[in-house]
Amino acid sequence: MNTTSNENPSIALQGEILNGSMDINNVLTSAHNVKSCFHTHYVNMETAKHGIENLIVAILTERMAIFPKDIQATEFRAMAIATSLFTSEIINEVQARFSAGSIRYPNATIHHYLSIVMTKKGKVSNIKLSNYEDANRSSCKPRVKWFLVE
Repeated sequence: MNTTSNENPSIALQGEILNGSMDINNVLTSAHNVKSCFHTHYVNMETAKHGIENLIVAILTERMAIFPKDIQATEFRAMAIATSLFTSEIINEVQARFSAGSIRYPNATIHHYLSIVMTKKGKVSNIKLSNYEDANRSSCKPRVKWFLVE
């Protein structure tokens, strides 16, 4: 482990902590007798942020999906649509970054946080796509794209 003199050795272990947590969750999942609420949570040692809400915030921030709440009614709607994420894209990122192979943060939890918890807090909002904007799919029901509210 190489650390600089001003770097906290515990924070330098971020990767190992994350991988260890993922391994623990995979083992607990494969046992089929430990509820997901007893699995480890996502933790970012560098930012001191933890949990599914902060993982979603990190994903949307990295995608630069941060706009004013009323962006859908402006000339910047197309730009907001281009950088905002579908629920399925956020779910895929959560799986890739933390919960792949485990039952921690199931799709229903991610959807609940987006549509209820974070929306009520005013942290996220969504843009409902028009039929024209979401025409490249078999379902006739348009989807929404999520962004952080600045």
